[in-house]
Amino acid sequence: MELKFLRQTKVLMCGAAGNELSDWDTLENAAQLRQFSKAQEIFGSGEWQPYIYVIRRGIVKLSYLDDTGEEWVKSFIGEGGFFACPSVIISGGKTDYFAVALEDVELEQLHYPALQNLAEKNSDWSRAVRVLLESHILRKEQRERELLTMTPDLRYHSFLQSHRTIVKRIQIRDIAKYLGITPEALSRIRTRMRNKKHQNSSELIS
Repeated sequence: MELKFLRQTKVLMCGAAGNELSDWDTLENAAQLRQFSKAQEIFGSGEWQPYIYVIRRGIVKLSYLDDTGEEWVKSFIGEGGFFACPSVIISGGKTDYFAVALEDVELEQLHYPALQNLAEKNSDWSRAVRVLLESHILRKEQRERELLTMTPDLRYHSFLQSHRTIVKRIQIRDIAKYLGITPEALSRIRTRMRNKKHQNSSELIS
């Protein structure tokens, strides 16, 4: 079957399953290709969004707003990555964060109940869904551990390692919000890292 909407989703799901998956035609009517311009909201907080989104092109920022209206960045998702709101697809609630395109974005939107129905009938699909949910949980656990146990310097270093393919495309103010610090504090961290790198290079030369 030639997939009209789910090209990137197939790469993601087959990778999670560890083998090729069949019955893609049953998902065709549950999927669509969507495009968003830079700074456009993909969905807001408090919505019913029973979908899994897989990114073909661009970067999406997921954020919370506190009671004062201040933004706290939850995560950045780039090409080949996926995102969904567990409070919707698992517990039947509504979205508790919002998603915004940081660049022009093209993504595949898949209705989760259709995927869940297929997983209930097919063990390979069930394994793929389980692996993706587990990866989401591990990503969330790592994020919490970094915020609770790491210094801002170490959090920034970890961010550079885990987002190396997209870091240069993300604005400094958004990175600071992700790290939970001010842009000024991040600037000082970056300066210290540059100075340390320069010092290490000088020591190697000498």
